Amino acid sequence: MRRSAALIPFAYLLTLGLFGCGAPEATDVEEPVETEQSKFAVEVLPIQPQPFTHRFSVQGNIETDRNALLTAEFAGAIESVLVREGDEVRKGAALVKIDTDVIDKSMAEIQLQLDLAKVVFERQEELWKQKIGSEIEFLQAKTQYEGLQRSMATLLEQKDMAVVRAPFSGVVDRCMAKVGELASPAMPLVRIVNLSDMKVRAMVSDHYAGRLKEGMPAEVVVSGVDTIQTKVGRVGQYINPANRTLEITLPLPNGTGFLPNMYTSVWLEDLNLKGAIALPSSLIQQDMNGEDFVFVAVGKGSERTVEKRILKSGVGSGDLILIESGLRIGDEVISKGATRVVVGQEVSIQAN
Repeated sequence: MRRSAALIPFAYLLTLGLFGCGAPEATDVEEPVETEQSKFAVEVLPIQPQPFTHRFSVQGNIETDRNALLTAEFAGAIESVLVREGDEVRKGAALVKIDTDVIDKSMAEIQLQLDLAKVVFERQEELWKQKIGSEIEFLQAKTQYEGLQRSMATLLEQKDMAVVRAPFSGVVDRCMAKVGELASPAMPLVRIVNLSDMKVRAMVSDHYAGRLKEGMPAEVVVSGVDTIQTKVGRVGQYINPANRTLEITLPLPNGTGFLPNMYTSVWLEDLNLKGAIALPSSLIQQDMNGEDFVFVAVGKGSERTVEKRILKSGVGSGDLILIESGLRIGDEVISKGATRVVVGQEVSIQAN
């Protein structure tokens, strides 16, 4: 029994060896076939000319040259206030009158002297014509008469200066004058404002000095009030060394609703191209050398090869970047899958 039990494993192994020798040997391995479906699918953005506009913003202040704070030309008590706040006045209209009682009395005195001097001069003149009297007496009478005339003219001018008049047509925005108070050249009496000739004054960094030109399109925005399209009226010729800025002014049309001293945002349009090459900033990558690039699908039909294009980028406007060189009209930039391809890789184009 022990002998037959030892022979069983040997017979079992012999049987397995016979079956193993008869099995076919796996020598051929099936290679995968590259098909159109196995190529990496990408989406492309065809390059077409498109309008491109670049703007930049600066802060400005609304001003008007017709904003006058009027004062008296000489000291005196305010006799009457002839206007109220909100009144519309014309150029030359009387606004405030200062008491001229002292001037009136002086004029009355001089008038008496002037009347006498006139009579004396006329009689001396008649005598001089008749060769009677001396020339000195005639000249003295003439000098006195003319001197009193000039004194009267001076007093008339002073009396006219006692009336504060509107230097231009406008609206009485503020009236500080009160009857009985003492007016002086340092004391403001009335503010006159005319909103028909306003402008924006803005300070622009000297970085943009070469781009600023008269007539440049601009947009003036006052939040909550109005947005106005205008143009640059004047470009300053001096750069402030304290803040490295130069001054520009922009005229405003009438009826804007703006008021003097409002702060405003000014958008200046320094570039306007009708046909430019521009790309969304999200498509532009940067390599290890710091150069901007995109991947382009090169070829015809559905079989394409990936090519790297180094770009020279320009200014940006919103999400778009102006491309100055590196792309041509008709190129197809890989817009989806660009981060998963390499140069020379074959790709298939997937419809957007």
